[in-house]
Amino acid sequence: MQNVQILRNLCLFAAICSMAGLVLGACNSCQSNGVKCLNETYFEYCSDNVETGQVQACPDEQVCTEYEAFCMPSGATPACPDSEADGSCESCDGTNLFVCTSRTTFQMCSGTNLTGTPSSCKANTVCSIRSGKFCVDSCEVTGNLECDKTA
Repeated sequence: MQNVQILRNLCLFAAICSMAGLVLGACNSCQSNGVKCLNETYFEYCSDNVETGQVQACPDEQVCTEYEAFCMPSGATPACPDSEADGSCESCDGTNLFVCTSRTTFQMCSGTNLTGTPSSCKANTVCSIRSGKFCVDSCEVTGNLECDKTA
């Protein structure tokens, strides 16, 4: 009888531990390290004393993690893998002249179709058609990126 109770408690403990792993690594939610990972490489600070909406990028070859040093070398497990991030991008809908096709590229629209080849933003900038500048420094982005996909 006592063995059954021990086994039941172990199963409950294992279930709780497996759920904790799912909750810790979530996209767009504030983590204990003071950031929320938007995808594998971009994050926002989520401290009460830091203005919201400031999208930042981890250095090259690093990913956003749930650890205290939140940008870690690429071998680390990202808190928000690109496969789970909301990578939605606007499409040509007949009213826009340009759309972001990735975090760092944009393309001209012809009606509801993309035309020509994608253009690239300079290093350390992200696509922001809404800004009227095509590409802006990541600290100029307010809210979410217009297109959160890798190029």
